[in-house]
Amino acid sequence: GTRNGNGGYSGAAGKKANAMGKTVAGIALRTGLQGGTILAAKAAYDSFFKRYEKRDINTIFGEFDYSRVEEKLERTTFFFPSGPWKLQGYFYPCDGAKKMVVVCHGMHAGADDYIPFIEFFVRNGYAVFTYDCQGTYASEGDSTVGMCTPLVNLDHALTYIENDRQLSQYKLYLFGHSWGGFAATSVLSLHKNICGCAAIAPFNSGYTLFVEKGEQYMGPFSDMLRIDFPKEFLNAYQTLLFKDYTKYSAVKGINSTDIPVYIAHGNRDFVISFGHQSVISHKAEIRQKNVTYYVGTDAHAGHNTILHSLRAVDYQKKVEKDLKQRKKEYDRDLTREEMAEFCNGVDHALYSEINMEMMQDILNMFNEVLA
Repeated sequence: GTRNGNGGYSGAAGKKANAMGKTVAGIALRTGLQGGTILAAKAAYDSFFKRYEKRDINTIFGEFDYSRVEEKLERTTFFFPSGPWKLQGYFYPCDGAKKMVVVCHGMHAGADDYIPFIEFFVRNGYAVFTYDCQGTYASEGDSTVGMCTPLVNLDHALTYIENDRQLSQYKLYLFGHSWGGFAATSVLSLHKNICGCAAIAPFNSGYTLFVEKGEQYMGPFSDMLRIDFPKEFLNAYQTLLFKDYTKYSAVKGINSTDIPVYIAHGNRDFVISFGHQSVISHKAEIRQKNVTYYVGTDAHAGHNTILHSLRAVDYQKKVEKDLKQRKKEYDRDLTREEMAEFCNGVDHALYSEINMEMMQDILNMFNEVLA
């Protein structure tokens, strides 16, 4: 059969309808909600977690595609299982390396979007293992399913590494951003062979974030959100989708281990709010003492700008301004050919230059573990 967005298999349309009927009936039994309410809420929920395809390389600014770095960065590609799905993995070797960083990408992005950081680790003596999450880029899946998906995928990725003769020889470190930062910290409850962990702009809980994000965006309309997504529905549906994975959080993961952990967050992050949804906002709940906190300010205060150098952030603004001016001159959006011409004139290395202060801190922390 064909795989569906909920992580299982379906065959003919009749089987799909039967499965949905069982889902609705199960949630109705648990919550007492009406079938129509559940169907509407399920459709709205699923629409937030569609499949994400990679953009045309001709429209991508920066060294965020392997084709732009393949002459200086070796890699092999392969598939590994995550439940019924096949995820595309990427291994970047490093001569003589005894350490490996598993890089976990953010939502609406894929593994290639973190190539500048992958290159940094390889250049500094670490092999790298990374992958596209379910429903993203080259991996299987009709959808990205939900906020707990990166934790599910990372759990399976680490299990794959632990059972592979070559990969299991490396000392393991984790590096994740946003969605991937949540996965990198929360998975510490499940895998005890990790030597160090760094999470950039991570949220604390995939289970609660959906309601928190809704309240952030809806503001005075948050009562409407609760009608569309009743708490009873969210609890029951996420439990059906992710089972025990809903019980894990970044704070629980960090508190479950004594390894060094690095948490970074911009103080004007409007994607994962600094004061409420971030791991830093739960700092008082973290008992583990071996945690380093880095707060991005000014140009490094944003969800993505925290990743890049001051030069890069300024240049990114210039590129966006130039593109806006070009569209204004044409009085329309650019054609594919015009966009490719514009993109070809961008300094991709500068556009994607990394925040070296933060990355050097992380590298130092990882190196001290090995020492």
